[in-house]
Amino acid sequence: MNYFEKILLTFLWDGKLEMNISGLDLDAFEEAICEESKHRLEMVEGIIFADAEFVPDAEKVESIQKLFETDFCDED
Repeated sequence: MNYFEKILLTFLWDGKLEMNISGLDLDAFEEAICEESKHRLEMVEGIIFADAEFVPDAEKVESIQKLFETDFCDED
């Protein structure tokens, strides 16, 4: 993310700037975000509740870290 994008995001986040996107269905967008969040939590839950006899806690933590690094983050 470049400097301009960070400033823009800060202004949007603080409510100092309002953005309208024509053609955006806010309800559909909100539903998509909820579904994505649910999916991500289910992935983390699957790792956390894996049988401790077969998957040690250290490996679970490493798996969750990798999940965030590869699946959740969009690196530029």
